[in-house]
Amino acid sequence: MSAPKGPTLVTIPPELCRFVLESLSSRDVIALRLVSRAFYNYFTSEEVCHYAHKLYFPLSSECGKKQRTRQDFDAAYFRSMNWKQGRPSHVEVIEKVARASTSLSNGFLVDSNQNLLVYQRSRGVIVLKDLSRPVDGAAADTVITLGNELGECIMKRSESILLRDGESIRMSTNRGMLLVVGEAHVHPQPQEGRNHQAVAGEGSSFFSWLNWAWGTSSPPLPPRTFFQHPHSLCAVFSTRPQDRGKLLHTWLERDSFIIETALNEFYAIAEFDLVEQRLEGYIFPKPGKSSSKLNKRFSFTSTISQQTDGAEAGHHFTIRKKALYPQPSSFSIAPDTRGKVFYLGFLPPSTDRRPVVEVHAVPQFSPVDGTWSECSVIKRVVLRSLGLFPGITNGLTRSSFWVDFDDGTTVRNLKRSKVGPSGKFAWDPDEDVVRLRMKGDLGIPGITEEGESVNMVTWVITARPSPIQPSTISEWRNGREWAMIPDNIIHDSNASPHANENGEIDYEDVYPTPTYYTRPRDLQRFVNQLEPLPLGVELDTLEGANESGNYPPYLWVKNQEKINNKVYALFSKMSPGMLVLDSEVDASERHGKMFVEDLSKDIVYPPVPGVNDGDFRPPGLLMKTKYKVELEVGRKIAVRDAQPAKQAPKKGKSRFLGRVRDDHAYASVDDSLTPSEGGIVELPVPGFNEAPRDRVLTRMDILNKKFWVYGKEPEVRRKGEVLEEPIGDRIIIVRFD
Repeated sequence: MSAPKGPTLVTIPPELCRFVLESLSSRDVIALRLVSRAFYNYFTSEEVCHYAHKLYFPLSSECGKKQRTRQDFDAAYFRSMNWKQGRPSHVEVIEKVARASTSLSNGFLVDSNQNLLVYQRSRGVIVLKDLSRPVDGAAADTVITLGNELGECIMKRSESILLRDGESIRMSTNRGMLLVVGEAHVHPQPQEGRNHQAVAGEGSSFFSWLNWAWGTSSPPLPPRTFFQHPHSLCAVFSTRPQDRGKLLHTWLERDSFIIETALNEFYAIAEFDLVEQRLEGYIFPKPGKSSSKLNKRFSFTSTISQQTDGAEAGHHFTIRKKALYPQPSSFSIAPDTRGKVFYLGFLPPSTDRRPVVEVHAVPQFSPVDGTWSECSVIKRVVLRSLGLFPGITNGLTRSSFWVDFDDGTTVRNLKRSKVGPSGKFAWDPDEDVVRLRMKGDLGIPGITEEGESVNMVTWVITARPSPIQPSTISEWRNGREWAMIPDNIIHDSNASPHANENGEIDYEDVYPTPTYYTRPRDLQRFVNQLEPLPLGVELDTLEGANESGNYPPYLWVKNQEKINNKVYALFSKMSPGMLVLDSEVDASERHGKMFVEDLSKDIVYPPVPGVNDGDFRPPGLLMKTKYKVELEVGRKIAVRDAQPAKQAPKKGKSRFLGRVRDDHAYASVDDSLTPSEGGIVELPVPGFNEAPRDRVLTRMDILNKKFWVYGKEPEVRRKGEVLEEPIGDRIIIVRFD
């Protein structure tokens, strides 16, 4: 047979091959290498592999490279295949874990952006474990001993609340920062007549920090109110590779920490006091001005707490959440990426289920007069959907609702859907945005089927301020939308308060597009009917285009012995077209209608946004639960490495992690039981105790598909045997790379 004339698949320029790749899958690319030597050389070339990796794995960490290689493509392909099939390549069991860590929502953390696992080995000993490298080449862990770094105050216990070791120190991480908060406690009241210097020097460097706080070299003993009022010590450490484990900031807050946090490299906002539910914000000192000493604000006397700090000393601000916002409400907060704003979302207790998102301007320091601006609302958005509250779920109970933010990001990193209305404006790729999730059972007449519900609705909100200053939250609750309405809007009935100075309106910013995630109410029964993620489906590509979405939390299913032995990650697929309000029925019934064709002529926005638009529902996207990825535990599996072998601690200091920077020593140890070469290893079940939990703390690397991490609670009994000693908390790292 004569050779074909003209260009062939393996002779066309690589830049044209990318159009061919759009019709193939990553699995096809690997298969084409087996056709012939020419095909092998072509489909392993750097140019083709660069285009293939960019197309099939748009969310992976290698995307930061300017040029991706064959090694990058092959690594991403094989770990994705392993992950889809639930076929681990390694299993690590971390034995030394603080008690109760694995059952607490922030007991251990996984930062997928940095491939980092953060957990407490014991109370006050935090381990930063790098998951970015293969097991056999992993660097030693970075260990932070809080007592050495922060003194005894961080290790003090509360006298009124009995917390276990893993619950005592709370943690949060984001954007290369790790926030730790100790228990609220009081210090022993000093006895009269004792030597003040001796008292101040007892126990730790804590009182030396207080000396600095009062700005004198030999201050008097701290005021009596300090000893009588509970306070929590807060600190921020770096998790960035270049200075991982370094102490950056410390400060004190009154009362006890609750749960909510918003953290970035510019500020930390956290919720304190179970009764008052205050949001306490701390703006970090300017770079280069950081100090391990406590902030000046630490004093419970009004004189010191009202002092104005300079930019070098950081700044505190407070939002009295419970006093200002409607109760009972579900709340969430999230940071931005630039330190200019933060997001506050709440769900008022009303039947129409309309979440509200406020964008708050973070206080800024003015070098002109040496003062800080106030924390103020620069935007308020009431989010709308077609969802109707059904009232009864599963025929028995009323469904609960709550809202939750993803961490703030930018338009470029959010990878918004290519489907749907884009509004009048093209969003700046570097503009700050955030995604809010509302969870709970809703129904959409004409869309949700019997036994099915909309279990989650999401919206994307920009940090862009409104053209007009919104009212305060107190005024808004009394029916006032804006702080001051300009005369041109008052006298012009066709003028919208959302129009910019040019009279233009970004409809997508005013009416954010809802995305509806539907699923059957009885999910555990339905999970058997879900389709395993096909090997040829490029989930990364679909997620990168927002045409598929992960449905948190991960679902654990029990076997006949009532033991959690399977965990599922659930994924939805976008339905074609969009959901709009059906104009043929009463708007109060909110029937949905699906349009598949071009929507540009079908979407009709209110003529004057912000005026008489209460019944308007923006068009939305529909996601239906379709795929599952399964990991079965409690079985023996063949992995690259198999027999557990304890790694000996490294002696001396490593070249990178062991050296001292800024008087901080980075410890080099490894607590994991790391598999060695060849064979079979058991994949542990999550465990159980006397009161089995239905939910298991689970984390997954969505971006790279490298690992799946879950907690194993202490075992006090096993079927058919009696334990002489309880097995404590453990963390299981299942690797796919």
